[in-house]
Amino acid sequence: MQEPAIVAGSGESLTPENSVDLEPAPSQEAPAPEPAYRAEDFDIYHQYPPHIFYTDRGKDALFRDAVVAYSNVPVADEASGLHTDPNRVVNFFQAVQSTSSLEEADYLELGSHRGFSLRVIHKFMDPSRTLYALDTFEGFDERDISVERSIYETEWTAGSFAPTSVESVASYVGDGAWPANLKLVRGWFPDAFADLASHRWRFVHIDFDLYQPIKTALETVWPNMVAGGVVMVHDYGCYGFPAARMAVDEFCAAEGVYPVELNDRWSTAILRKPARRL
Repeated sequence: MQEPAIVAGSGESLTPENSVDLEPAPSQEAPAPEPAYRAEDFDIYHQYPPHIFYTDRGKDALFRDAVVAYSNVPVADEASGLHTDPNRVVNFFQAVQSTSSLEEADYLELGSHRGFSLRVIHKFMDPSRTLYALDTFEGFDERDISVERSIYETEWTAGSFAPTSVESVASYVGDGAWPANLKLVRGWFPDAFADLASHRWRFVHIDFDLYQPIKTALETVWPNMVAGGVVMVHDYGCYGFPAARMAVDEFCAAEGVYPVELNDRWSTAILRKPARRL
């Protein structure tokens, strides 16, 4: 087994055409033509954005910058088209901002792939704190895929999702330079998380896709969330990963909390840690 590696931010300089992926509408006779959607139809500014962006120009500029970065990811890097999901950026903004006045604690993403959502979180977080991120950087692990196959028929395999690297993710998040407050951890969860097991968290984003790592991640990080801390779990409404919802619902039933489903394209479940009262 490869030893997990924690790679600290070094501050060194390091050196991602849009398409819309839509399923054709079902028909009993002939297939219906696909809707004539354009990428710009999914621009969040085609509806009224949250009111804070009208009243706080600094936050508006920060948000717009994050939307541009997220929506301009090349199709070669993310074929599903991130430009179709600006609501996800809004959800990140509001969730991360909601934790900014909590007791001091850090930020965490589990399952970073090429760093697309990691970059958004990094823009919105308290810059005086540290953002940790964990990934195999080699795609899915066979140990998790084997559990997935025991739950439903799936075509996902070990190594699914194009491999990436610690260096490329750090460079993307930091616009070419490794941010000093970004720490990347390479390895399989939960083994690679051992050195972070006692950390306290304000905000955690889980994007592991698969049942076992999502369930284990929730069980691992929830006890160390500060009061009011936010956990977001991506793919809660993604039918390509049906066991993601199962993992969240099972955890919530056992813990006595309720997930709220957000309106991004593949859906995110959001949980907030209650204050402990005697």
